[in-house]
Amino acid sequence: MKIVFIGTSSGRTSLRRFHSSFLIKSKKYNLLIDAGDGISKALLKCKIDYNSIDAILFSHYHADHFTGIGALITQMKLIGRTKILTIYTHKNLIQPLNNLIDSVYMFKENLGFELDIIGFDFDEKIRINNNLNFTARHNSHIQQKEFLSNYPSEIFVSSSFLFEIENKKIFYSSDIGTSNDLYLFENAKPDFMITETMHIATDDIYEAFKKIKPRKIFLTHIDEPQEKDLNKWYRNLPSKDKSKIIVCSDGLEFKL
Repeated sequence: MKIVFIGTSSGRTSLRRFHSSFLIKSKKYNLLIDAGDGISKALLKCKIDYNSIDAILFSHYHADHFTGIGALITQMKLIGRTKILTIYTHKNLIQPLNNLIDSVYMFKENLGFELDIIGFDFDEKIRINNNLNFTARHNSHIQQKEFLSNYPSEIFVSSSFLFEIENKKIFYSSDIGTSNDLYLFENAKPDFMITETMHIATDDIYEAFKKIKPRKIFLTHIDEPQEKDLNKWYRNLPSKDKSKIIVCSDGLEFKL
């Protein structure tokens, strides 16, 4: 079992990094987390076969995490995929997902493979198989503002996840709103943390790392203009922590 970081950029498009996405990869099952703009090319660069992806899980629907799904399903159709593709998304976001897929003419009846969309709720443990499950919790990244009151409030959702994989626990912050979101699964005592760096101060990340004490923490969703500051912060860390804090790059693999 390993994690492959497919893309490690922020929402800002970069020539060096693809948008945030990673793969939980095992011999029998591969789960892709998020599929933003450019995901099809990012997977090609990492030499990951589209047909090897069994399921996709979405944290939220900002373009850098979501809008590559239409192109990815198109590629799966073009290569003649036949096995089922499962997509997990918050239950309030099933209809917007269906709308996007239909809008790019990837109608379920014409794909050549079954597309199974499963809605999850917060604090509901979703069992994917005997070795893998996840639980989502609502974070504060997406908030309905007063001037957006014409839109249904239920679509303003964004998830952080706790994955349980072969007796190991991984907390993935996804994009967050405040430092409090880093502690959504603190009581679960995760073995590993994956956190974004765009919307949160590095000092807050380091404080959470010291309190939660994961074996390793992976830093992703890196904004290119801030990358020099991030690397400077990392160089100034105590030596004892540098082996436990990893600044990710596209294609990085870590064996669990």
